[in-house]
Amino acid sequence: MWSIVHTEWSDGFGGQEHRILLECREMIRRGHRAVVVCRPEAEIRRGAEEAGVPVHPMPIRSSFDAAAVAGMVRLFRREKVDVVNTHSGKDSWVGSIASKVAGVPLLLRTRHISVPVRRGWYNLIYRWPDGYVTTGEMIREHLIGVGIDPDRVVSIPTGVDMERFSPDVSGDPVRAEFGVGREEPLVSMIGVLRSWKRHDVFIEAVRLLREGGSPVRALIVGEGPQRERIAGEIAGKDLADAVRMTGYRQDIPEIVAASDVVVLPSDRFEGVPQVILQSLAMGRAVVASPIGGIPEVVHHEETGLLCPAGDPSAFADAIARLLAEPELRERLGAAGRALVLSRYSSTAMCERTEGFYEMLASAKKIRRSRKSP
Repeated sequence: MWSIVHTEWSDGFGGQEHRILLECREMIRRGHRAVVVCRPEAEIRRGAEEAGVPVHPMPIRSSFDAAAVAGMVRLFRREKVDVVNTHSGKDSWVGSIASKVAGVPLLLRTRHISVPVRRGWYNLIYRWPDGYVTTGEMIREHLIGVGIDPDRVVSIPTGVDMERFSPDVSGDPVRAEFGVGREEPLVSMIGVLRSWKRHDVFIEAVRLLREGGSPVRALIVGEGPQRERIAGEIAGKDLADAVRMTGYRQDIPEIVAASDVVVLPSDRFEGVPQVILQSLAMGRAVVASPIGGIPEVVHHEETGLLCPAGDPSAFADAIARLLAEPELRERLGAAGRALVLSRYSSTAMCERTEGFYEMLASAKKIRRSRKSP
């Protein structure tokens, strides 16, 4: 059994935070101990409590918050922690310092998005960890390119709960809620409302489709800092009747089930996005840009369609093609589900994580009194 602590500073509740909770739940199910340390006001605290994941609220005011370091040292020693896994900037500094002081055997850092890492001796949070987990192979290659030993970096995309994201889920309640008939085409974009997700491309693609005579309807699912700008763009293009902003939703499987096509036109910072894997797991057709780790799972014309980032016309054409060809949607969706089943389940994610722990422990000649299950 491993005793694991995940630290997270972020206030948000997007793919990164969902990954942490999914991994914790699955590791607990597999017989390990897993705990989240976060700020008291963080959204992940609420998510952890709802998911039944142990959580320790702890103020983290800065990257060098001495009180937070001391609090983590006490926690790590009390809980006899084997693994500390940090996730964001400030918690990586605090958590890394505390793990070294407390003598935690393994320190890991997870990189969720493809933001470039600065080189330099001073960037100690990329020198201290024993291992690095990335959510996509492209991010792994970047870390290797800045000098990290390839044997210490592993790409483990976020897994999918295959029971929750099942093709048997019904989307009828979502369609009824938003007044979308069973035969009306519905496309969705799901994710935190951030600039690099390029909701503007999605909205313009919908406008082009409707201008061309398509009765397509659209959902923008999620919350985030770009809400007002996106709402203004919808109004400015006179699409209020066609494009609905749903806000934050927990019924993502039902929203995917209600959608004919799921779209992600991001132009940077993606690993392997969870919404893509979740949609593929449910057999839904996806249209995305070839950014970050997306091409690792969206194989053009095989498991989905890829379009150039920032090109609304290309996205409109791809969506129109999928809406007009149900057989193509079905073929791509079936291939996508087969891919996720074979490599990207939550079980596979945690099996690979356990294997990485064991490899790192062996390399450091760490002997634990309790074995993994």
